[in-house]
Amino acid sequence: MKNASQQYSPTMTKDYSRISDTARAVNAEVLPRIASYIRHISPKIATMSVDEVFVIADYGASDGVNSSELFEAVICQIHEVNPQLSIKLVYIDLADAANFDAFWATSALAKLKHVEAQYIQRSFYEPFPEIAGKLRIGFSSTALHWLNAKTVGPDYFRHPLCIQPNQLSDFERRKFAEKWKADCRTFLQECSRSLVKGGALFMANLANLGDDRWPASPGYNNLMDICQDLYEVNMLSKAELNAIFIPDYFASPHEMSGLLDEDDLRRCFAVKAVDPMTIPCAYFSKAKDKLDDPQERSMLAATLAHVVRAWSESSMRIGLHADKKELIEDIYRRLQDKFYEKPEGLPYQYCLLELVKR
Repeated sequence: MKNASQQYSPTMTKDYSRISDTARAVNAEVLPRIASYIRHISPKIATMSVDEVFVIADYGASDGVNSSELFEAVICQIHEVNPQLSIKLVYIDLADAANFDAFWATSALAKLKHVEAQYIQRSFYEPFPEIAGKLRIGFSSTALHWLNAKTVGPDYFRHPLCIQPNQLSDFERRKFAEKWKADCRTFLQECSRSLVKGGALFMANLANLGDDRWPASPGYNNLMDICQDLYEVNMLSKAELNAIFIPDYFASPHEMSGLLDEDDLRRCFAVKAVDPMTIPCAYFSKAKDKLDDPQERSMLAATLAHVVRAWSESSMRIGLHADKKELIEDIYRRLQDKFYEKPEGLPYQYCLLELVKR
């Protein structure tokens, strides 16, 4: 089996090439905060010359779709203050640039005057000399829970029973909590190098709000049960069962606040907000009163399985032996069956962070 730490590079499938109801709900929460910030710095925006560029970055952007409506509103507000100001949108993700290119070709953003875009195919844990000292607004949504697999060995993301750190006991989860802290610290330190003085970060971090209130937990738990079922009927080997693991961690708001209170980060950033928030599952909310209808129930199950597959498939495939790649279809068929048998929503818990560089 290949070195797992080299293989792990979670990317979203092309299923993400449409803005989700969850993303719209996040945008609705984030936009007033960014709008307030832009009003605060509007005197600076008004005096920026035609030779200057207002840089906005989307960390973990996937193909760029989910932030598109948010960015369009932000650009409109900036251009109300300074209509001739050049704006550069920088999209950062591990996904194939072709997905972004396809989005941008027909995007409303591409039609706006004085707006250009750059896609950087790179982990957001890496340095970004391209925007060092130039970034004015950084944004991230549903991305910073992914752990940096490049800094650990091949056996780090393995467990005989669970497939995700938040399923583990407090003791076993501790090493992932420490890794999340180290990874997030690295990210924020790099952001401090990218941001101009007074520049801001707006991050909708997926979060653990206690008990089973961590994002999409029914999806993770169903996948864990499916892997156990497949192992018991000899469709998965013990080695495969151990190796199937999704390398993300949902930190609590308390953990996020604790990190931001560290001396180095406190010197870099003024913390304006650390706000927990729950967004109900849009798909379940629409169907919950129709579950007696087999067709509605089936459609909901298919949608939920489809959504879970979008963010989990690249990680699930890593644990499978090369000659069993077709098993992935069976896994997600079984997931759909489980959602049909027991319909459950996929609520998203967040902690909204707003940081300003000192």
